Amino acid sequence: MSVSPASRKPDKERKKPMPTCQNCGFKWSWKDTMKLNFKGKWPCANCGREQYVSGKSSFWGSLLFSMPFVFLMNYLRLSHGVGWLPIILLFIVYLPVASLLMPFVFKLSNAKNRFGKPIE
Repeated sequence: MSVSPASRKPDKERKKPMPTCQNCGFKWSWKDTMKLNFKGKWPCANCGREQYVSGKSSFWGSLLFSMPFVFLMNYLRLSHGVGWLPIILLFIVYLPVASLLMPFVFKLSNAKNRFGKPIE
C-alpha cells in the first residue's frame, strides 16, 4: 500500500520531531534543545517559562545514547577480537554523532521530574 503524492503533506507542513514547550506549545529549535541538554533547564524562547527534559525522555535518551555503543563494543570484542584502540576510536566518533541526535528524542516538562516524581 503506497501513499499517493497528492495526499502527502508538503515538507513545511510535516511535523518535525523537535520538542515543544509544555506551557505555550512553541516548537523549540535544535540549538535551544542542545542548550537545555547541557544546562538542565532553559527558558522557552516564546513565553520565557523554564522548561526541563521530562524524566521519561531523559531515561529513553540515555538508554538510546548508550546501548547501541555497548552492544556494538561487546559484539566487536567477543565475535571479532577487535582490540581496545579501535573501540576507543569508534567511541570518539560515536559520541558527537549520538549527542547531535539527542534533541530529537527529548520531550519537555514544566517541572523537574525524575522517575515520575517532582524534584526541587
